[in-house]
Amino acid sequence: MATTPAKEILGFDADFANVLHVREGKLSGLVGGDMMFGYSKGDMMQRLQSLLHVSPENTIAVGDGANDLSMFAYAKTKVAFCAKPILKAAATHLINERDMRQLLQFI
Repeated sequence: MATTPAKEILGFDADFANVLHVREGKLSGLVGGDMMFGYSKGDMMQRLQSLLHVSPENTIAVGDGANDLSMFAYAKTKVAFCAKPILKAAATHLINERDMRQLLQFI
């Protein structure tokens, strides 16, 4: 069964995320990639804002764990998506249902 990437459903131009590892055609539960470090997401957010000339007031950050805190520092709209308590405390909005369409209300 094919899946549609979230950026297509939500109409985003780009997205950055961890890499989900696949073993024998199934998700293995392992993640990797540059976006998994505590500083990575904030660094990427700053670079994108500079490149695209976008202010924090026009930026939305969505995350679920402590490694998303650095990204939250550069966005006015901070959405904790089925998140850990540490991120919920830093968020401006909470989504507790595993449905990415819930993001549309904050865009």
